Amino acid sequence: MKSPAEFNDVLLKLRERFAVSAGKTVAAFTELAAQLQRSPVAPEVVDALRRELHRVHGTAGSYGFHDASRLAAALELVAARWETNPSLDSDRRGAVVRQFALALGAAFEGRTQGSESPLANRLLLVDLADEIAAPIVAEAMHRGHFVERVSASAVESMLGENLPQAVIASSDSPIIVPEGVPLLVLQSAGSPATERGPRVRVLDAATDAHEVLHVVESMAVQTGMVGATVLVVDDDPAMLDAVRTICEREGMYVTTLLSAVDLPAALDAQRPALLVLDLLMPAVDGIAATRGLRADRRYADLPILLVTSSTDPATRSAAFAAGADDLQTKPVGALELTRRIARLLDVRRQRLVARGIHPATSLWLPERTIRVLEEAATRAHAEERPMALAIVRPAHPPDGRRRTARWHHECSLIAGGMSIDGVLTGFIDETGLALFFPMTANEAVARLELFAEAASTGDVAWLAGVAEPRPGSDEALRDLQSAAEEAWLAARDSGGPVHRWDESDAGIAPDVIVVEDDEALSDLICYALAARGLTYQVYRTGPSALTGLLALRVRSRRPVVILDVDLPGLDGFSLFERLRVERPGMFLAVFVSVHASEGDQLRALRAGALDYLAKPVSLRVLMAKIALWRGQDRPT
Repeated sequence: MKSPAEFNDVLLKLRERFAVSAGKTVAAFTELAAQLQRSPVAPEVVDALRRELHRVHGTAGSYGFHDASRLAAALELVAARWETNPSLDSDRRGAVVRQFALALGAAFEGRTQGSESPLANRLLLVDLADEIAAPIVAEAMHRGHFVERVSASAVESMLGENLPQAVIASSDSPIIVPEGVPLLVLQSAGSPATERGPRVRVLDAATDAHEVLHVVESMAVQTGMVGATVLVVDDDPAMLDAVRTICEREGMYVTTLLSAVDLPAALDAQRPALLVLDLLMPAVDGIAATRGLRADRRYADLPILLVTSSTDPATRSAAFAAGADDLQTKPVGALELTRRIARLLDVRRQRLVARGIHPATSLWLPERTIRVLEEAATRAHAEERPMALAIVRPAHPPDGRRRTARWHHECSLIAGGMSIDGVLTGFIDETGLALFFPMTANEAVARLELFAEAASTGDVAWLAGVAEPRPGSDEALRDLQSAAEEAWLAARDSGGPVHRWDESDAGIAPDVIVVEDDEALSDLICYALAARGLTYQVYRTGPSALTGLLALRVRSRRPVVILDVDLPGLDGFSLFERLRVERPGMFLAVFVSVHASEGDQLRALRAGALDYLAKPVSLRVLMAKIALWRGQDRPT
């Protein structure tokens, strides 16, 4: 009988042998993907795929490659459905398996390197029934996500340091995810209502998989390299140019220095997400600079990648002993450098998100911002100290991932410029930057105006609304935020860039008004509106909507009113009729309802509504139509 030590040696050798064969496994799936591309419904190919997935599912986990095992198990469910339904996903089976092969290779490689999976776009599916999970798995893998199906009891052990991009869970699953990780709950009919929060959304379990993934991707914090700021220090200008080219191609912002002497000042000014540092430099070398940064608690968690032409083991040991996170040898290859940077940024992202911090900007995420500002406003109100709140938003809604990243970068610069004693900064929603000033509104306006001119053109031009507490206000932050949003609307109407709230700004109509008694649906629509930089107001009942809409003042473009038909107290048709009589031509009305009969649609359109949409509503279609309607409308 072998001793425990001898048995462990045997297991280690077996794992190493399995790791060597992983490349052949990935190649086999790549070939199956090619066959499916040519013959997507060939039963012998689909059967071979299912059998190979079943093998990897069982053996990979036994050898300790648990990420690969769970990934294979997820696609095995899909392959079983493909066997029984030849037409299902027939147009994209090859693409799905090709993406799976890439993810599987990354899972094997991440484990053999002794690290967690290097994939940042990891999704956890918790306690979802097979018929719900299968189409989501196929759609997610097609989009390049790393998908794992787990039970609620196993989630806690998987949410340590390796945070997922998002979690999709059944409404019957008692799951608690770390702060900052988006949670999408799929609500089954008859299930109890799910408590929502800043990063919790609820969808009907019957929602199309395309829509589910669209919502998840819009909820997820930026997890890639796009928008990250990288500081590169090297005394070789050619090396600086090479690293800049590689990083900027991935959408990162790059600042370069020829010497580490000016490193402290650059760190304070840029607040980078990653430092790339040459090891051998005059005056201050990379090891000395790294050691100094690790002694400063402000930079204790800053990822540092040292670059050197030396392959000496002693140099490598000295670099890691000084506190470097990774070591890159010269000459630098684009693919290798990109993968190292991606891994370091993902580790940093996981740490920051767990603390409620936006990974690309180091600003607070909305839930933490709201909590901290509420505490600050309550203290200032109790102590009768001056305070002002500014809401800063882009002058034009960011369109696409890179423009959103540019806006987030601009928010970081604004926050850095406002970094005086006592000023608190963080995201109030997906695009809104909140700045809490321990001073009067006039002083806050003066400070913001100093920064506004430089950002008055281009994709990152911004506007700011500033407000201070009104006399007799007890709910300090809520009232402040409402007034600051109204001031921002006034700034947009007047051409800005910075506007202080006054009485004439009260009741300005936002971009979109949502009249919907289904809280889950209205929350989802509002989340999408905020992510696109659009302002909104929500009403839950017909009477409250009528009162609010009659009081709103329309200054420029008419707001779009998304109007449910079945409303408590006053139905949507009756509400629209009242608006036509009392506020003619002031609103662009769009009906949404589960009642999609021809008669209802004709009634709405003949009354002057822009459109009539049947539930469930496609969020992508709705957002596209809102942009079209607002673009076609002329300011009044």
